[in-house]
Amino acid sequence: MTAAGPRVDAPPRAPGAHPLFGHLKPLLLDPLGLLAALPHLGDVVELRFGRTPTYVVCSPEAAQQVLRNPDRAFDKGGTFYENVRSLVGDGMATCPLAEHKRLRRLAQPAFRTDRMSGYARTIHAQVEAATSTWRHGQVLDALPEMRSLATRTTFATMFRRRELGPEIDGLRRAVTDFVEHQTVLRMVAPIVNRLPTARNHRYRASEARLLRFLDGEIAAYRADGTDHGDLMSMFTTSPDGDPLTDAEVRDTVMTVLLGGITTTAVSHAWALHQLSLDAALDAEVAAEARAAAPLDTPDAVDRLPLTRGVVAEVLRHRTAGWIFPRVAVTDTTIGSRRVPAGAQVLLSPYVLHHRPDLFAAPDNFDPRRWDGRDPHRTKGWLPFGAGESKCIGYELAFMDLTLSLADIVRSWRPLPCPTPVRPRPRLHLEPHGLTLRLAERDPR
Repeated sequence: MTAAGPRVDAPPRAPGAHPLFGHLKPLLLDPLGLLAALPHLGDVVELRFGRTPTYVVCSPEAAQQVLRNPDRAFDKGGTFYENVRSLVGDGMATCPLAEHKRLRRLAQPAFRTDRMSGYARTIHAQVEAATSTWRHGQVLDALPEMRSLATRTTFATMFRRRELGPEIDGLRRAVTDFVEHQTVLRMVAPIVNRLPTARNHRYRASEARLLRFLDGEIAAYRADGTDHGDLMSMFTTSPDGDPLTDAEVRDTVMTVLLGGITTTAVSHAWALHQLSLDAALDAEVAAEARAAAPLDTPDAVDRLPLTRGVVAEVLRHRTAGWIFPRVAVTDTTIGSRRVPAGAQVLLSPYVLHHRPDLFAAPDNFDPRRWDGRDPHRTKGWLPFGAGESKCIGYELAFMDLTLSLADIVRSWRPLPCPTPVRPRPRLHLEPHGLTLRLAERDPR
């Protein structure tokens, strides 16, 4: 007699589905509340949007299986990625698995350890330039201000062939229009992008401006052939004779712009918000930053353990990339749950980051939970993804967040304003309503 194999069942379905629209209403009204209620139902839970089943991954083991994808059972596909590609191109964040490995191999040299020193100097210089205009008592609209800083830093690490000068202001406005256009609704309902609205017209004009700029820079870097110590120099050359095409460079740059600007800006804003709520923590981080100076080298990160803890906790507590999809390309299983070919699978770092069995008191912001603990090796901490599709620039992103935060708080204290702040889940988890009052610290 042959022993029976492990039992495989269909995932449980979340309660409260409308007969016609499924779980669409709670997804639109309170997506974080909807997701937070799922883990107690199982490792994989079914939601319905119309008649289409969607499976939400709720355990770290199931998430690792989908992300590491050893059987190649999952890929980036479906309506969401098709519409993201129409906006940012077919870069590493959006391309199918078959193309990803080559793009990653060709782009990887731009993120080597020996490039980080130049990037650290650039980060420091951009923070100094951005904060030089701040004034004591000024009220800061935190997210737009951090988006402006992230745009300056991203462009400076990307393009060092020439000084952009006044041109950067127009590019910053174009990036802002581009970023603010990215909403979940526009990803899942692309007809919204085709409506003759002022916002859509502004977006298309901004997109055209960015693409004209990129096409001109690609041509100039190709003709120059010099390594300027920036990302673009690496994207436009190839030591093995298999360079990225112009279209691949453009799509890769657009991916970096979207990731490097939006996620960094959101994370910076949340970090300043948390420090504004805890005067003792803020004072400790500021003292650490002053003791660790100079802050323009990668090894400064090692001298900032508490600041690193704040960054790691922001990426857990208010992770910018709160949800992203995959599609099952074949009939498969996730753990002991059956998933049919063509089904959409949703992974939510937010869900994992708020499981009390993984992170004690998960709704509390506690940087000390990272004392002596490497977040990159922590089960369930997935702000950058995992496996082959893990964010290629995660080390640069973590360095940027750590050094920038330290550079800001050593000179400025963020104070809370009375306006209510709440997480707004758009394409990224934004701090809606966040304003801060700046207090200049005693320079001694």
